[in-house]
Amino acid sequence: HSPANSLELYNLRHASARNVVERIIGVLKRRFRILTASLPTPPEYSMRVQARIPPALACIHNIIRTWDLVDLEDPEENPESQDMGMSGSVADGVPTNADRDWMSAKRDRITECMWASYIAERARRV
Repeated sequence: HSPANSLELYNLRHASARNVVERIIGVLKRRFRILTASLPTPPEYSMRVQARIPPALACIHNIIRTWDLVDLEDPEENPESQDMGMSGSVADGVPTNADRDWMSAKRDRITECMWASYIAERARRV
């Protein structure tokens, strides 16, 4: 199915990207319990440090896979380590109207660029 307009293309690619991200997060959460820990108190690390943890763990995961290193615990063999429950927040407060307007304009620019690229690629193939 080919998208009929820029919004369809954006939504299609957004859904595809979201599926990939959710799959990656699932893999990391199964391997590294720090990502699934439900803490009764606020996190002990700043948001800046917390934002760096998933990419660092992704690097470690890739090193383990690339070098075929023995993992201390194979998540596939231990179902107890596969608890996927997690809660948390990345921002405090409600977005302002200015925040919403800025993000909406950015999303519109992304949509327009995607559509222009898509149309150019289709024309090139014909």
